[in-house]
Amino acid sequence: MNEAELYQELSAIPGRISISRKPDPRPVTDYAHLAREESWLQKWDADARKTSELHEVSGRIWSDAIERCLRENGSVYIPKSEAPIYIDRPIVLESGDQLLVHPETEIRLKVGDVGTCMVRTSHIVSGADHPINLCEGADEGILIEGGVWSDQMNEGRGRGGEYDQEGTMPGSMGTFLLHNVSNLVVRNMVFRDCSAFAVQVGNATDYLIEDIVFDEPQDGIHVEGPAVRGVIRRLRGKTNDDFVAINAWDWKSGSITFGPITDLLAEDYELLPGYTWSEIRLLPGTKVFPSGERVDCDIRRCIFRDIRGVHTFKMYDQPNIAYPEGDFADPIGKMTDLFFSDIVADTFKRSEYYDTSSDAVFDICVDIDFMSVRDVRLNFLPGEDDAIPYLVSVGPKLLIWQRDPNPDDSGSCWRPPVEGDTADMELVEVYNSHANPVVRELVVKDVFIIDPEQDGTYTPCKDATMLIHERTVTHQTESGDSVWRGRILAVET
Repeated sequence: MNEAELYQELSAIPGRISISRKPDPRPVTDYAHLAREESWLQKWDADARKTSELHEVSGRIWSDAIERCLRENGSVYIPKSEAPIYIDRPIVLESGDQLLVHPETEIRLKVGDVGTCMVRTSHIVSGADHPINLCEGADEGILIEGGVWSDQMNEGRGRGGEYDQEGTMPGSMGTFLLHNVSNLVVRNMVFRDCSAFAVQVGNATDYLIEDIVFDEPQDGIHVEGPAVRGVIRRLRGKTNDDFVAINAWDWKSGSITFGPITDLLAEDYELLPGYTWSEIRLLPGTKVFPSGERVDCDIRRCIFRDIRGVHTFKMYDQPNIAYPEGDFADPIGKMTDLFFSDIVADTFKRSEYYDTSSDAVFDICVDIDFMSVRDVRLNFLPGEDDAIPYLVSVGPKLLIWQRDPNPDDSGSCWRPPVEGDTADMELVEVYNSHANPVVRELVVKDVFIIDPEQDGTYTPCKDATMLIHERTVTHQTESGDSVWRGRILAVET
């Protein structure tokens, strides 16, 4: 696979998406008579951006007005507003709809018993129990632009992003839930204090997500399989979990559909250097449905370029921590034709990081046919001052967490062991320590390491093979030691 030719193909994807902004879209203020004033109690303090004492909040609910404007005009414009625009249910978009918001106007989800998504497409189908046909009956030609979006952290009750108040769509976890959609554009917006993924997109073809600022949503952009021909570019900010996740396979609780992801361009990202969650995930696998039917959830033909501040590309198998014996990839996933370039990587203190098994910028425990890494600048000295020692590490990962009988506010009950824990606490493996991943061909070119004597300067790495590692895990059994290992069959430097 030629990287330059693939980049030319992927760069042409936005031109395939034939959406023009409608002239003179109808302002929602023309439907102001459908908005209503309400008061309610909530703990989230939107100004202080934290949970506080229960207090009264008053606001104007615009859901009915937005819905009517969309249905009558096929578009809605929400103009600049000093006061927040509240909605009490998801805005549902159908084929051809356009949702346009002034860039400074904040849309807030009214606090409810169930934290729903804020925007969703209308013809979402569930792939929880069976494979789905890509974009069958899909919504087409949807444009979403502008606004500052917040679900008010779902009152600290854990991840919101439900499809509806009844929670009828397993795996729904997005502030924007954009599934079964073709020709989609999402651009020029801010996600602030969102409990869920900022954007959850899947079962999609020809999608463009660009010019997004993350102001502490839980996750950034989640792409789920099946998905074909996507561009995700010009992202900035801080998330509280994966900045971008390309999850062809995922836990049954974390994705609506499952299948291959192909032809993706991800470029121009600015992550927060040294921050725990400045991470990007690629997660292939093999989905096993309750019926026993299987779907290969491969990731193919992807370019990641011009990415700054990232510390880890998480490219490893990860069974469901809440149900590892019944929700795992079988066999592990496969990727091919992956290109990474113009990467500025930072690091973290390994002793303080939640994943003590992590040892490389590219942390791999899946099968890969071909992967290229070039033009990389490391803002640290590998292996020194508690920094990760490698650029690329391939192999099984061993990390043991335990169940906490007193979950935190997010509902998470699994955590690393701490001093004072009792010996009888339930233990679980977070990753897959019984895997033998293979990278068949790895190309590493032009790696530069920070010069500690001169700020802002780098020196070429004289021997990149020293930054490439095959990882092993040894398990003791009654019949003797059992060794699981990663392999790299061919390396070009």
